[in-house]
Amino acid sequence: MPGREQKRPLSEELDDTALRSPQRVRAVIFDLFHTLIDFSAVPAGNSTHALLGVDPGAWTRKIIEESPHHALGTLEDPYESIRMIAHAIDPSIPEGKIRRAVDARPARFRAALLHVRPEVLGGLQQLRQWGLRIGLISNAGLDEVEAWEESPLSPFFDEVLVSCHEGVMKPDPEIYLRCASRLGVTPESCLYVGDGGSDEHRGARDAGMRTVLLLGLLRASYPDHAARRPRNTDWVVDSYVELTDLVKGLRETS
Repeated sequence: MPGREQKRPLSEELDDTALRSPQRVRAVIFDLFHTLIDFSAVPAGNSTHALLGVDPGAWTRKIIEESPHHALGTLEDPYESIRMIAHAIDPSIPEGKIRRAVDARPARFRAALLHVRPEVLGGLQQLRQWGLRIGLISNAGLDEVEAWEESPLSPFFDEVLVSCHEGVMKPDPEIYLRCASRLGVTPESCLYVGDGGSDEHRGARDAGMRTVLLLGLLRASYPDHAARRPRNTDWVVDSYVELTDLVKGLRETS
């Protein structure tokens, strides 16, 4: 947004420049997929690409990068939304396959939201104990977040901004600024934590936030993807223990 873009030195270490930041950390904002949840507890055969019989890379690229209607919720019919994406990859996929894939999606995402790793919940608990505000920004479709209120993650979050409900998606700085405003903090006092998908850290930086690349969950599921993620954030961590250590250091020195 005009007037909000800021440029700062980027580093993978907790260096003196970052420690001298004038804004104390007051909030931590998280990405959802492969940052807070993964699909390790979900049978791989239930994945959408497997049920459709398409290449997983092609499916991921099409739904995340080339089909904004799904994440923005502009097409509310779940069948039609997935059909458009599937037929953009392979127009010959039959209706029956698409309907089976659509019917399986809510249960798959529900399982991921319910089976959260203990270290994730422990990290969030620690941030809570320090009195920090906690937010979530996710590019997600309506069928992917139906079970959010059932998730053990839900009680930890003060504000949850999902693209299909907000009508805006990462990396647009607007969604980050909106989250900071609802949390009642300045963007400069926020840390944005994510696995690096959707160019999310660029959007956070453009909004004025400091950025953390968290790779542990992504590396566990997709090590090749984790290895290719750009190290263009203020810090890079592998675990929630490292993340909470980082936050503790910033709170003590800023």
